[in-house]
Amino acid sequence: MDIEKVKRYSLTEIVLLAILMIGLFIAGLIVKKSARILLSDPLTLFGSGLSVAMPANPGWEHTPVWQYEGSESCMTLVAQFGSPRRGRIAVRWRYIFSTPAGSEQELLTRHAYEAAATIHGVEKIGRQHPMIYARMISNSAATADQFYLGIMRLDDNRSVELIVQSSGVSGLYEENVFRSLAESIQYQKPQQQTDGLAFMDEFLQVQSQSLSGELLSDEAFLIKDAVRGRPLGYYSARYSLYNDQEQALRQLQIQHLESGALKLESSLWFDTAQKDYRWETDLIRPGTAEAQEYRIRSDESGRLSVECNVKDTKTFPADQFFLPEPLLHELARQFLRSEYDDVIVDVLSAAGQLVPVCLEKISPDSTKIKPENTKAVVQIVYLHIQNSYEELFFDDAQNLLGKYEQQPRSRPRIWEAVPADELRRIFEHDFQALPDTVACNR
Repeated sequence: MDIEKVKRYSLTEIVLLAILMIGLFIAGLIVKKSARILLSDPLTLFGSGLSVAMPANPGWEHTPVWQYEGSESCMTLVAQFGSPRRGRIAVRWRYIFSTPAGSEQELLTRHAYEAAATIHGVEKIGRQHPMIYARMISNSAATADQFYLGIMRLDDNRSVELIVQSSGVSGLYEENVFRSLAESIQYQKPQQQTDGLAFMDEFLQVQSQSLSGELLSDEAFLIKDAVRGRPLGYYSARYSLYNDQEQALRQLQIQHLESGALKLESSLWFDTAQKDYRWETDLIRPGTAEAQEYRIRSDESGRLSVECNVKDTKTFPADQFFLPEPLLHELARQFLRSEYDDVIVDVLSAAGQLVPVCLEKISPDSTKIKPENTKAVVQIVYLHIQNSYEELFFDDAQNLLGKYEQQPRSRPRIWEAVPADELRRIFEHDFQALPDTVACNR
């Protein structure tokens, strides 16, 4: 046997093996580097105690702030990456104010059904507030889309949802994106949210105890441009008692007109002791002729439904109470008497949009305007839209003198408390006196 030849072949094999191992190591580094997910700075949702991250690798784009989706009553963040050669991938965070009934796995099953997809395994990630997630594949023959969907339940029936969906992208990369983002969640329940629930219970108790006593005060406001001072519209509200065959209800009737374009007529019947109300509203928006009719009522289980003649019906679960927006003024008045400095409560609009608001006592000296005789101010911050707030001005007897209203991309407005006759004089035929009562349709 030629020993030198054997040695030469053995050395060659060792060199080739070394080259192969080095190549595999380099390839592994490349794959690892390409699969590494860089994360953005935390994106905080004000008033929620929640912050999350977005992918920050080259080629990724994402929204810089949370956006409100009124149809779903949630806040969203979206990101995307797309390349003709590498496929596309999209990310969406949703912070849901009122989570549907059911466990996380039941909600995942419902999502899969609605997306016409099949679930391939359910897993859990995280400890303190675990996220339950599943890999899903579309059942459509026309697409090979797959996605990861995770749900994390938070306090007070809120939840956060993460979806990562791709087409033509490595499943490993998609999973890395999902897991990296899920692990980026930071959450701590705000104290204002806890205080808000306690304060709301106090408010409802006080209101229920005074149901047969003195009625709330009627309201009439002249709405003016805060810069130019010209009238823009009015808001008129009248309280009364309504007795049907089953119970005595408080009734609130509202007329709201702005710039001759937006017109709202609304009737609210409520029983605060039972946390029950029925609400009917006809709304004509600018540029439309047909009124949108909203009907909000609860069933025997307490589940709230919002019906509309031009939109699909939506429902809210029975274990949450949402304050009707017209009662915010009275809520702020009682807030002044409370021990709290700031609270977060859930408010429902006439169109069925659910939003959290923060009430805070502020100094009259810090406001942009201050009507004469102002002794106390409550600032109401709408947490779903940046730079959206109201400042309510009260005298020493806690009568509402008016408010300053700031909305994004709009001139600030002033609501000035005036006698109803003053509205009739200014708006003439556009102002109609409210009737004593309106039939309550069950």
